[in-house]
Amino acid sequence: MSDKNQNGNGKHTEVVQVAERLERALDAVDRYLASGNDVTLDFSTCDFISVDGIEWLEEVLLRSESLAADVTFINLNPKLYKVFKVAHIDSLQKACGAPSSTLGPAC
Repeated sequence: MSDKNQNGNGKHTEVVQVAERLERALDAVDRYLASGNDVTLDFSTCDFISVDGIEWLEEVLLRSESLAADVTFINLNPKLYKVFKVAHIDSLQKACGAPSSTLGPAC
């Protein structure tokens, strides 16, 4: 599911609801980034992320950086944030709003 919002820089931000389990790539997110949109991933119903899901998120964040697009995470529960923190992948924590891995979740 996706909603479209316009942000302050004139780009559109697609809001994508992440399902209960993130175990593989979400094709819609890849399409939104390729079309020049920013993406917000809403984790409010997600309670599990596999290693493949984490690797895909990291790839999305790297790709978005090269496309000058923003990817942010919202409504990430503390259990999932802890997975990101233990993985020591700074880009995942930054997508939650933390400027560095030393800060806690903003999601």
